[in-house]
Amino acid sequence: MLMPGMLSQAQLEELDRARGGEFDRMFLRYMIQHHRGALTMVNRLFATPGAAREESTFKLANDVSADQSSEITRMEQMLASLDPPAPSP
Repeated sequence: MLMPGMLSQAQLEELDRARGGEFDRMFLRYMIQHHRGALTMVNRLFATPGAAREESTFKLANDVSADQSSEITRMEQMLASLDPPAPSP
């Protein structure tokens, strides 16, 4: 089983075939997916009784949560600012 947020082989191949604006949109969507996976792992860690009690582990997990959340917001804004995909003929 892949870690949460990891791209599948099919997604990587799809990204490899994409070009231009299509690539940019797909890259951002997949990076958002990847960052959300990091948040899932942090949330699972914090939901595990007795986990993340060591100070450096707790601090790292908190930093990951804050940083990844911020990056998701930034990438969502970037995605929203891109030109919409061209209609299919």
